[in-house]
Amino acid sequence: MFKEAMCLIVTIVAPGFSTDVVMASKNAGADGATILSGRGQSIHENTVLLGVPIQPEKEMVLTLVKKSLRTAVMKEIVKVCNLNTEGKGITFSLPVDEISGAPHLFKKYQKKKEKEKKEEEKAKHLKQEKEKKEQGKAQLKKNKKEKNETTKDKK
Repeated sequence: MFKEAMCLIVTIVAPGFSTDVVMASKNAGADGATILSGRGQSIHENTVLLGVPIQPEKEMVLTLVKKSLRTAVMKEIVKVCNLNTEGKGITFSLPVDEISGAPHLFKKYQKKKEKEKKEEEKAKHLKQEKEKKEQGKAQLKKNKKEKNETTKDKK
């Protein structure tokens, strides 16, 4: 199980605009997305043809991202797809508690965590080395001071 804080960004747009959503998501840091086709109905879409209600087709884009990327990805989608204009679409996010499958996510984030751990260990090691040097310098000063005091006492 993968337990890093993740979010599912759901974007619903007219057919043909899903590629713009995916492009915007990737530009903002997402790895990719899944595109689903569907039909939708809203209060503004009550089209009837020969007495049969027409349900407009929609495309739904599902984008799984780290929680830290959510706002940036959504802002880019809104900007690129002009979602602040009425009738262009909607985007929203949902929290994701756990993930199973998607081994590429595990590998990518595992490598990132391993790299971060190595960097932390390296920084810790450098800090310890610096402390040892400072302790060594302090000991040398102490020894020198003691030696000077001993030579003064002998005189």
